[in-house]
Amino acid sequence: MELDPKAYVWDFDGSCAPSRAGASWMHWESFSLGIFQWVPKKGGRGVKRGKVIRRVKGRTANPDEAFDRARQIVAGLNATEPKR
Repeated sequence: MELDPKAYVWDFDGSCAPSRAGASWMHWESFSLGIFQWVPKKGGRGVKRGKVIRRVKGRTANPDEAFDRARQIVAGLNATEPKR
């Protein structure tokens, strides 16, 4: 997730995704990353997360595959989507 997000930029987040294989995440076999677009707040000051439009599923044994796939999708969306 971006630290300083801009409006209409695509991003992804997985609040319960494992940071590394192993640790305490091993009792779950899978997780998902949500792909969303940053949208302007109603008052015009700052941005907020938009609706998740797609989920990338991954295995806790190898989370890097899901993170890599989410990065590819986000890069493609940011390259083709017109900025508003």
